[in-house]
Amino acid sequence: MKDDKRKILWADDEIDLLRAHHRFLGDKGYVVTPVSNGKDAIALIAQEPFDIVLLDEMMPGLDGLSTLEQIKMIDPNVPVVMITKNEEEHLMNEAIGRRIDDYLTKPVNPSQIFMACKKILDSRQIRQSQAG
Repeated sequence: MKDDKRKILWADDEIDLLRAHHRFLGDKGYVVTPVSNGKDAIALIAQEPFDIVLLDEMMPGLDGLSTLEQIKMIDPNVPVVMITKNEEEHLMNEAIGRRIDDYLTKPVNPSQIFMACKKILDSRQIRQSQAG
């Protein structure tokens, strides 16, 4: 049987505080791979495909936008949801300009994350099935 669980890569320097979110997504049929920094996220994207990336904008070392840039160089088609505490419009515009698919402001609750992932992945699946 084909394993059709959707794979989420979640990069956040406070990843340990998000365990409840991971469990919630796991219960919804997603496989969450948590990493605590951008470098690990980039390394994983280079090794295996993910269906979607959740990316914290403020991380020590490589920040979210720099991580995003490198992820898109490796896999230009992977959808990315940027998660941030920062509500500044210029930052949102910059992130959207760099091809993020959605934008969530912290604090996020598990169902917000789930709905963002579902919306993006379902719309892609529908487009692919219409194209096929």
